[in-house]
Amino acid sequence: MVKNLRIKILFLLVLMSLQSCEQILDQAEENRAQESFTSEFMGYYKGSYTGDLSGSLEVNVRKDASVQVIRSTAGNPDTYITNLIMSSFNGVSQSPEGFMLIGNMQTKNGTWKMGNLKGTWSVTKN
Repeated sequence: MVKNLRIKILFLLVLMSLQSCEQILDQAEENRAQESFTSEFMGYYKGSYTGDLSGSLEVNVRKDASVQVIRSTAGNPDTYITNLIMSSFNGVSQSPEGFMLIGNMQTKNGTWKMGNLKGTWSVTKN
């Protein structure tokens, strides 16, 4: 009886270790895929935004699809980091002043908002 219990416990431990190995391999494969990923929109873009406010806009799309957005009005920069989901801005991240781009890098344009203020934006790749 005790011998059967030991065999069952040993069998269970072997199954659990195999499952853990599979999870480790899956995670390693996912990590490799992320490391080799390069956003098709990677690059530096310049443009402008207009509407209730207007000024210049710089968008730097990094390899991992993270994006640095710098908007300037009368020489005062306002910077924030966001991410692309496919080609679209994540729609959550905003600058310290509340500025947020809405749109995508496929068309290189969209809308922006900051509190009750809003307008449109467009950029071109440098």
